[in-house]
Amino acid sequence: MALQYEISNQDHSVTAVIYPAHGGMVGQLLFQNHPVLHLDEKVLETAPMAAGGMPLLFPFPSKTAGDSYVIDGRTYHMPMHGLLKNAAFALRERTPSSVTLWMESNAVWKEQYYPFDFGMELCYEVTAHGLLVTVQIENRSNTVMPHCLGFHPFFYVSDKKNVFLEHSMKEHYDYVHHSRSPAKRMLDLSTWLDDVFCVPQTCSFRFDNPSDQYHVSCRYDEAFQMLVVCSWVPESMCIEPWCGVPDAINCNYTMQKLLPGTKKTYQMSLEFSA
Repeated sequence: MALQYEISNQDHSVTAVIYPAHGGMVGQLLFQNHPVLHLDEKVLETAPMAAGGMPLLFPFPSKTAGDSYVIDGRTYHMPMHGLLKNAAFALRERTPSSVTLWMESNAVWKEQYYPFDFGMELCYEVTAHGLLVTVQIENRSNTVMPHCLGFHPFFYVSDKKNVFLEHSMKEHYDYVHHSRSPAKRMLDLSTWLDDVFCVPQTCSFRFDNPSDQYHVSCRYDEAFQMLVVCSWVPESMCIEPWCGVPDAINCNYTMQKLLPGTKKTYQMSLEFSA
């Protein structure tokens, strides 16, 4: 069994189980003993992104064109959804309601995948009604560090015809043709969706799932200008705040840039109701 850290709030209405050896992700999340995230532990070791939970996507979410990109005339490889899904985080601090993890770049990553020295601190805190996630990234290089952070929650859904998403995104982004059009506010989540939305009026969404007895209100920083909705994963509805579009590093659109020797903090909160 993978190493796990379990945290909960005072009345145990919200419980999170963290998997530090699997990208530091939240593997299980319970609200009033009902699962909020879908996780298939049978494939956690062999295909962590397919297992579910709530992986963290860094340095780039989604897929880069040809699984590669060029910086300063040199080509680097980048796996789908970045480097963290198979990375191990170390424990920095743990309380009954919070866990703080950390990790840093290594020589193999710098040579083949991402030529920057960086450190990352990842903190999960269970609150009275939900979960607060804080990510701090430090650029230890002497050059500007491009990156896009993303959260990838696999919300557990047993009946996709009985769920509702409320969002404020104004535009739909076609990541194949790199074009934008007005976003549909009402989405049929029972159909096949793998869509990117952008230009938020508010940095939030609400996901209602009465069949599985939970509702989620999500708020996130202004850096998260994208919302990805993916409906085709079995027993899951992926509603994902991202800082950049797919292949942002190649199309040079919506890329976050961190100056040498500086840090940037990102936050996302989930609040649950019955």
